[in-house]
Amino acid sequence: MTWEVIAPGTWVIFAVIGLPVYTVVIAWFLGKPRTLKTSVMGVAYLVSFIASVWIGLFLLTMLIRFVFPAAM
Repeated sequence: MTWEVIAPGTWVIFAVIGLPVYTVVIAWFLGKPRTLKTSVMGVAYLVSFIASVWIGLFLLTMLIRFVFPAAM
């Protein structure tokens, strides 16, 4: 059986694992008491954390690529 649209791992990551994160972000903006400053700060922390992980993994990948060039 081939997956033509979305692989099962994608569903797991974005639906099951991401669900608590989506719930928290929605609660920041729709919950009571609602403060826009706190909500924006929470989203900024979340985005900066995700960006730092992706950038760090990218730099580590490039370091491994240059240290072990024969593995390519």
